[in-house]
Amino acid sequence: MENKADRYQKAVNITDLLEQSPFAKIIKKGLAINEINQKFNRIFPQEFHGKFRIGNITDHLIFIEVSNAIVQQGILFRQIELLTLIQEEFPQVTGFEITINPGF
Repeated sequence: MENKADRYQKAVNITDLLEQSPFAKIIKKGLAINEINQKFNRIFPQEFHGKFRIGNITDHLIFIEVSNAIVQQGILFRQIELLTLIQEEFPQVTGFEITINPGF
């Protein structure tokens, strides 16, 4: 019983605990991807709005989910133009990988 009492005596800063938790890291990454999606909606032409989303961004690649193959082909057709627009905001990006997600 003595061990249990010692555990409750230790002061813990709840803010530090929440900031360092794995759940907090997931939330931060989700917020960052959401912010990137908003930037891309401003960068990409109007015809693609609502038909794609950024799944992840790494050092040199952006992973894009699209609703169908027509959107995928539209993005691939304008790949050089879109990559130039992306590199104005994210100069380290050299390409993107597109995945079709019919449930999107």
